[in-house]
Amino acid sequence: MRSLLLVVVAVSVYACDRPTSPSPVTSGPPLPVSDDPATAQIITSDLAHFWAAYDANGKTGSASAFQTQYLDAASAGLTDFVRLRSITAANLAATVTKFPAYFAGIRANNLALATNGAIVAKIRANYSVIKTLYPPAVFPAVTFLIGQFGTGGTISANGLLIGTEFYSMSATTPLGELGTFQRVNVKPVDSLPIIVAHEHAHALQTHAGGLMLRPNKNLLEQSLIEGGADFIGEQSSGGNINARLWTFAIPREAALWQEFKAAMHGTDVSRWLYNQGSSTDTPDHPGDLGYFIGYRIVESYYQQRTDKAAALKEIIEMIDADDFLARSGYSPVGQLARVTSATRRESFSHGF
Repeated sequence: MRSLLLVVVAVSVYACDRPTSPSPVTSGPPLPVSDDPATAQIITSDLAHFWAAYDANGKTGSASAFQTQYLDAASAGLTDFVRLRSITAANLAATVTKFPAYFAGIRANNLALATNGAIVAKIRANYSVIKTLYPPAVFPAVTFLIGQFGTGGTISANGLLIGTEFYSMSATTPLGELGTFQRVNVKPVDSLPIIVAHEHAHALQTHAGGLMLRPNKNLLEQSLIEGGADFIGEQSSGGNINARLWTFAIPREAALWQEFKAAMHGTDVSRWLYNQGSSTDTPDHPGDLGYFIGYRIVESYYQQRTDKAAALKEIIEMIDADDFLARSGYSPVGQLARVTSATRRESFSHGF
């Protein structure tokens, strides 16, 4: 068994996450990493603590309830999440009072995640698939937690950290009070294995020690990391968390590629990554299109390789972004044959 590299790497989930610089590991030993999908830890204790705080006047704005019953009782994963995403009891209280109908509506579904055997079984089944496709795969702990409606997922030295407030709705969950950002990004419970697969891909990239650990990454490097995680996660889960981009991007792919190429060796990613809901997210240029471009480059590379196992290994362990791009043969002109597969992908992944 090998330990996940002890580096905190912030990764992005359909712009719910925001990048940060590498941070020191929290005190104490990191949670164990398993070589076996069947023994990977899935930690749900924070969910019960959150809802205990919610019931103890947290839902009416008590920050002290969230502090004493949720944050002070935090798991190792939640402790990392608090540090990485500046979570505070006051902000948690403000979040639940801003969206009272939504949080009341997801309470039962969210609490049930602690005993939802179907979700856990699907996550482990996806893990088994990626282990077959990529034998060096390891499986860090997964922590289900609740945040401030800002981050759907990230990773730390203590594994995969999943903001389940985004993944607990049902057909009857009231959405009327949500803003555009929240309404676009909340998903049903059965979307959880898809986001876990994406974050697990980032953990594999980190463990491989390639591009993920390079400081001052340029736009091309970051887009290949993110698009690569979408592609890797799709191989195991069947879903793509950013498939919502395809309807806009496919008809404009050639023009987007020309624009991307002009910026790809710079470090300004503000028009391409982590910008959903920002001033650069516009109807003419939606946020996070770098995920789409990165995915398409990776997809082209994979399709051109006869040995698919070797191709997937090269995607996960990528070191040189420019060399990878050159060998991908990516050219958006004349790729309309893939529109059908993109449409299937979008429907299968609940419109992510």
